[in-house]
Amino acid sequence: MPHLARNPRIALPILLIVGLLVPGIPAHAGCDGVDPLAVLPADEACPGWVRDGSPMTAYTLEELMAIIDGMAMLYGQYGFVAAAFQNYAGEIGGVPTAATLAAFNQGSAENAQALYLDPESGWGDAVPDWEGTGDARARVDFGYVTFQFWEECFFASIVVGPGETGLDEAARCLAEGALGLIQGATPAAIDDWGAVKAQFR
Repeated sequence: MPHLARNPRIALPILLIVGLLVPGIPAHAGCDGVDPLAVLPADEACPGWVRDGSPMTAYTLEELMAIIDGMAMLYGQYGFVAAAFQNYAGEIGGVPTAATLAAFNQGSAENAQALYLDPESGWGDAVPDWEGTGDARARVDFGYVTFQFWEECFFASIVVGPGETGLDEAARCLAEGALGLIQGATPAAIDDWGAVKAQFR
């Protein structure tokens, strides 16, 4: 393409439109296209924790209702796209313990945050030193720990228990595993277009 090579002002928008990779600049699909199955931590992502059975998925509101019944309507109000649910089995202090991680793709960061802020989605104390760009909270109820966060277009909820000690560490570990997978599947958008333009100077 000699013409494009001689005229970088033309080449830049064309390359951006067709989505060609620029060295050093990440390219990615929209977050709403990320399958929630891709953000479920694998076996031993948290030491001692393995998947217990196959994940359940929902790609329509009707399928979500079959899994969580009436609660599905809350997610539908905030742009529900898809969800995946995975049970985990582990031991804490030698005591068998279970966990469930639910990941909801809500289509956009705005939707995920709005869902998180809706009191019907849950409550808890803010989690200190959380490494996500969104918020995280945790609470303890009758021997169970619930850890929730939003990141990009995802809202995630992890429930661990029953037990007496160590549940919060396990819940946070699974949450951080999911967080890393979400961040890996949805790289941050380019904020500095100068970095792109510099590739064509």
